[in-house]
Amino acid sequence: MIQTWKARHVLTGLLTWVPILNAWRQRHASTGGSDSARYCYSVWLRHLTMLDQCGFKIDGAQVGELGPGDSLGIGLAALLSGAARYVGLDIVPYSAKADLEKMLDELLQMYSQEERIPDGTEFPSVRPQIASYGFPGHLIDRASVLAKAEEVRSHLRGGLNSSSFLGYRVPWTSLPHIAEASLDLIFSQAVLEHVDSLEETYRAMFAWLRPGGYASHVIDFKAHGRSPFWNGHWAYSDWQWKLVRGKREFLLNREPMSTHLAHAKKVGFKVVLSKREEATIGLDISALSSRFRQMSGVDAQTSEVLMILQKPKSKPTFG
Repeated sequence: MIQTWKARHVLTGLLTWVPILNAWRQRHASTGGSDSARYCYSVWLRHLTMLDQCGFKIDGAQVGELGPGDSLGIGLAALLSGAARYVGLDIVPYSAKADLEKMLDELLQMYSQEERIPDGTEFPSVRPQIASYGFPGHLIDRASVLAKAEEVRSHLRGGLNSSSFLGYRVPWTSLPHIAEASLDLIFSQAVLEHVDSLEETYRAMFAWLRPGGYASHVIDFKAHGRSPFWNGHWAYSDWQWKLVRGKREFLLNREPMSTHLAHAKKVGFKVVLSKREEATIGLDISALSSRFRQMSGVDAQTSEVLMILQKPKSKPTFG
């Protein structure tokens, strides 16, 4: 017998097979968060702060983002910080209708005023948490922010794909790949938990990065509203989860942290940082489906992680 809390989500998934309801869902779908300039500013500067501690420098960097969501605001924040190029890579064109000039103006104001990074009071669920939320002026060439903003504005008016300076590719899986060894950084914010083809995605990111390039990913292992328990998505059997997903383009891949680390290492990444958070209140592991009862204690308790990876500066040799 299926639990009541599961039944509601199974029914919602089944309704996506009704054409008129699925069409409405697609028209109104959003990812949440990245349509806010303050959210984008907070997310980007948190990544940048942690990356700096690992040796990454933003000035002149070629940057890519997986799953930018409702806008390219985090990418605009990266450009204002000193990146030379940004490309957003998504599966669904959520950002197509975003007012990017308005987003740019709001971000520019925040940079000009050297605003503090919005912290957990304003965005309690945003990760990573960092030691200081003061404006990281030592990481940004403040004198060039205004000139960079005007350069970005001119490219926005010319169209996102009018040059290599600011790009947006949807769906990235069916378009020509980004040139190999062309990026210095690829990052994502609560995206990789939704990707179905994980190994292929890690392999693609490794190929896109230059030797010495970095990947920075916040991965959220929680149930994303599909259960009243943070780990309740692991309580569905595979067939139940298939019904929950329905015709959605993506949902959750339900893979734990160790799977991500294994894929990253398999394709050649060095794990520079793995900053994990634990959730202690949830379903007991005995209440999970058989597929997930064999997880390690670390995987079963890990609710989020920031992974910073680096492509070796020289090609590794395998004996």
